Amino acid sequence: MKIIHTADLHLESSLTSNLRVLNRSSRNQELLDNFKRLIDYAKTHEVDRIIIAGDLFDTHIIMGKTRKFILDLIISSPSIDFIYITGNHEEDSFISKLDIIPSNFKFFDNDFFTIHYSDCDITGINYNETYNFKKLNLDPNKINILTIHGDINTNIKLNELKNKNIDYLALGHIHEYIKDKLDDRGVYVYPGCLEGRGFDETGPKGFSLINIVNNKIVSEFVPFARRVIHDVYCDITNCDSYQELRALIDSKLADVSENDVLKLHITGKYSINIIKQNEALENYYSNKYYFVKLYDETSLKINPKEYENDISLKGEFIRNVLNSDLSEQDKNKVIEFGIKALLKEEV
Repeated sequence: MKIIHTADLHLESSLTSNLRVLNRSSRNQELLDNFKRLIDYAKTHEVDRIIIAGDLFDTHIIMGKTRKFILDLIISSPSIDFIYITGNHEEDSFISKLDIIPSNFKFFDNDFFTIHYSDCDITGINYNETYNFKKLNLDPNKINILTIHGDINTNIKLNELKNKNIDYLALGHIHEYIKDKLDDRGVYVYPGCLEGRGFDETGPKGFSLINIVNNKIVSEFVPFARRVIHDVYCDITNCDSYQELRALIDSKLADVSENDVLKLHITGKYSINIIKQNEALENYYSNKYYFVKLYDETSLKINPKEYENDISLKGEFIRNVLNSDLSEQDKNKVIEFGIKALLKEEV
């Protein structure tokens, strides 16, 4: 018996803080298509149930076409039971506006309720700011999966769930994969989000695949994201030319897929002889990857003594800036722009 445990798909996210307009439109469609990809995976791998541990949607306002898209997928997959709880981003706006409730769509309310299967019991409850686990009563002779949505550091107290006959605690809310021991009997698992949406959701994303074998639960993380989000740092202190800088960045990105999203930090102290051409860099890597955002966190590597006796225009300019009342950060920027202008580079 196989069960997919997923959460935090956040369909219809605004995605306004990271991506350009064109990327946002296509990315939102990809997030929606991921649900279909998940169901296709379930059918191919003979998965019997899909637990959605909250935040299937990003807000309680759901477009009618999105609701219909999800409902049609559920109806067209009668061999799979969809087991759904709401998360802190949702209310009952999905279920309450459905014209029909498919027989394979199981959902919970604000009290603990158990769905009984021959191989296990699945108990759940919709999101609450506070949970009363004293009401939780699970059969010690059954395999028990409990699904709830929340943070184990705030509204879910793991100590209150210990020794409650839980074999697998299926959680939602934290957007990274976490699996750890709950007590001598069970584990708790956050599957993480199915797909990263922003630069705070970097690294592999996917779901937890549960197998019930010989009356025991075994689970593993399955990477599933169409696009992985990377946060990459490149220290260019030892680069002596723009070509070396590019070669260093290329080496850092050797394992990054062209389909991925990239946040690129350039750090360290750079030589005055290097004109970084940040706009050109960002444009170059934007043409190689789905989306790139460049952050210049460098500072100029300048030894004032080198320019004490420099009679060139560059030396005079640098001495004047270094002797000014500007902050160190502003001095670096003024010198950088000034050198670019002297070299007739784009400012």
